[in-house]
Amino acid sequence: MALKKNKGATTSEWSIARSGISLLLNNRTEEAEALFTGHPHSFHVKAGRCFVLFMNALMSFEDDKLQQAMLLLKDMERECANDIGWLKSVKNKVFRAEESSKEYVNKLERQIVLADSQVCSAILTLLQQELTGYVRGGWMLRKAWRVYQHAYIQISQLYRRTFGTIPSDFEVNCAVPPRNGSCYSLQSPHSPGSSEWSIPSYNDSPGNSTPASSPSGLRSSLSMFFSLTGITSEQQTPFVEPTEVARLMSAVSFGYGIYQLCVSLLPPSLLKLIHFLGFEGDRRAGLTALMYARVSEDMRAPLATLSLLWYHTIVRPFFALDGSNVKAGVNAAKQLIEECRTEFANSALFLFFAGRVERLESNVNAALEAYGKAVDASSQREIRLLCLHEVAWCHLIRLSYEEAYRSLTELQQQSRWSKSFYAYLAAVCYGANGRFEELMTMYRKIVQLVAGTTKETQLGLFILRRAPKLVDQDTGRAYTVLYYRLLVYELLYLWNAMPSCSIEALRGILLDCKGNRSEEPMVGLADLIEGAAYSYLGDRQASIRSYRNCLKRRNPNKDTYDQHISAFVLYELGSSLCIVDNIEEGKSFLLRAQTQYRDYDFESRLNVRIHSALRDLN
Repeated sequence: MALKKNKGATTSEWSIARSGISLLLNNRTEEAEALFTGHPHSFHVKAGRCFVLFMNALMSFEDDKLQQAMLLLKDMERECANDIGWLKSVKNKVFRAEESSKEYVNKLERQIVLADSQVCSAILTLLQQELTGYVRGGWMLRKAWRVYQHAYIQISQLYRRTFGTIPSDFEVNCAVPPRNGSCYSLQSPHSPGSSEWSIPSYNDSPGNSTPASSPSGLRSSLSMFFSLTGITSEQQTPFVEPTEVARLMSAVSFGYGIYQLCVSLLPPSLLKLIHFLGFEGDRRAGLTALMYARVSEDMRAPLATLSLLWYHTIVRPFFALDGSNVKAGVNAAKQLIEECRTEFANSALFLFFAGRVERLESNVNAALEAYGKAVDASSQREIRLLCLHEVAWCHLIRLSYEEAYRSLTELQQQSRWSKSFYAYLAAVCYGANGRFEELMTMYRKIVQLVAGTTKETQLGLFILRRAPKLVDQDTGRAYTVLYYRLLVYELLYLWNAMPSCSIEALRGILLDCKGNRSEEPMVGLADLIEGAAYSYLGDRQASIRSYRNCLKRRNPNKDTYDQHISAFVLYELGSSLCIVDNIEEGKSFLLRAQTQYRDYDFESRLNVRIHSALRDLN
């Protein structure tokens, strides 16, 4: 996608921002930084920088990067809200200020960037998985929905007036069309077709304000006053160049697509809150919007492509949206990478995603080669750590414990994100390889790291529950090699990485699971892993037998601890029975998994899978 400029015109600010993002993605970090800092007063360049910092925060997930991104996003949100807030609209109504084409486009741009900032902040808040952050993140998404709704109504009207119809690309470009077969709509479920709207104030938040004193109550009173005095909001919309109209449609589609994907992946426990706040997520509509946004000249276009790659190669397999078929998004990802080869042939990030594709296809050697190229191409610490993380998982998938703990030990030392997680991964690899002295050393580190943890996250709780299992708490000694290998297999299962294992590796896992059940770290773990291995090898009946054995061993007297084993095996058994056409019994197990257990490891992620499976059955 080559950057184009209007003939005879000076380079627009959004073109400069697009150039900076392109430079960054092509590993030219210093040039990108110089371009960004060379335009300190440019709104578009500042917005582009926000997107870049947001991307860096997502890659590293380190506290300093997260805080830097959050601060800049909040500053951007504040600036946009002040520039296009409802008080300014009141002033324009009273004084009948006429807008120029440039002013009108800038106003629409600021609405979009305002919503983009809110969505990016919400994503960072939700992904930190602090147990107190879900409501806050949900409210941020609600604010973004309102802004996108308003911006989309204006831009779609402008688009229809300019081109006669909404772009058909929404249907053509999306791999899976919307369920109703039509273009996506930004109408709120609670107020379809609403045209009266205004930008919320920056400090709008849930509270107990009364209608008379709230900003919305004041706005309603002013609207009544305007109607009585003959002052209306109807103004002649200025002419906007067709190329700008198309770019604005693309810009609003990018943020809206990210928003829809984010909301669609929230756990069902938040659905009541989401619906109460008046919005919902449509994954297909989000994908359609991103596919449209990625082919434009707007600065967000390459970011839309990266978002789609992130979804197909990371989100789909991580959340098991396609069950054990981790290859479901591979073809779409390959096509995206191929289409960007001209502009981003040596981009470290695109090489990273190429490595993800190879890993999902079980081509571990090719994946390692792609990650090596990405590291060589990039000077960014974030990308190097991201690739090292993937390299460690590749070694885990191959059950190459010695190579895995080398990478994990390096990550534990270099990364500032979840050192305790990498330490735990390294510890179980040491144990699986019979390196018990190193295991004990790493265990002591984990105890210190867990003691210093202040944030209560899902991953933090996982490590807190696993740390005592690394060493016999009565004797202070290590367990057996088989014990730690089962803990490794649990990681591969929970992170949905087992489908990427080779047939030989899966058969090796089966042999270990058929060993002495007394060496299990958790009752029923070997049966759960055995069932999953049979399933990935294509023996559905054997997997069902293993899942049933797991339930027999756990229920009813041994189900007090490690309840994630029971919840996951109920889901797996229910899903497997539905596949072999025993739908009623399968559905009953899925409902048990959904209602019988609470506060277990990765509850939110499993509930997304259960909710999706039950929805497909209806």
